[in-house]
Amino acid sequence: MKKYIQEKNLPSIFDLSKDFFISRKNKDFIQGIHFFVPPGSSKTKKAILWDIQALENWLRGNQNPDLELQELLNRT
Repeated sequence: MKKYIQEKNLPSIFDLSKDFFISRKNKDFIQGIHFFVPPGSSKTKKAILWDIQALENWLRGNQNPDLELQELLNRT
């Protein structure tokens, strides 16, 4: 199973619209935990990869705020 997925492919895994995820970006879904932007040279178009396991945990209500905060702090 894939660990990360591009934004456009989210509906194929979760059966929810892409807009569902986009509207919650930087609100419910936190950069560095639920999604990230890999380094790239393009200044106009940035790829966004979503962490499938983190999204599944959020959807099931299994998120652990302390663990998510620690993961975020470790990535900076």
